[in-house]
Amino acid sequence: MQPLVLARLPSRLNAKHPKIIEDLLVIAESGHIQALKSIIEMLKDFHQFGQDSRYAKKFVGYPIWELKTASRGGIKGGARVYFFLLETAEAVLVNAEVKSDNAPSQIKIKEVLQVYKAVEAGLPVLERSKTHESQKN
Repeated sequence: MQPLVLARLPSRLNAKHPKIIEDLLVIAESGHIQALKSIIEMLKDFHQFGQDSRYAKKFVGYPIWELKTASRGGIKGGARVYFFLLETAEAVLVNAEVKSDNAPSQIKIKEVLQVYKAVEAGLPVLERSKTHESQKN
């Protein structure tokens, strides 16, 4: 099982929700229910299989990974989740999006890099569940 951790943007540490939750709420409110279901399916698969998930793809030259469906556009296509891995084998889920083209959003990638740098600097951007914390101890 791949341990999953949520992240807040360094500029929004006091936000009501971690960034990925905010993104999922926007996706749901936008009516992209099938894409949201695809994201949930991808996250379940990733939680179970980790880097061996059929949805996990590493960006060349960056510490960033994405989960994405094989389909493009349509009701399911374009669903993506961006994350990076820690040395502790935890996956830090940063954000998500739904888009019709094949290129990742530059804004989303910049957010992932901001969180990555914040973690390296020791800033409190990670949010672990109480269950996750008790399993580590």
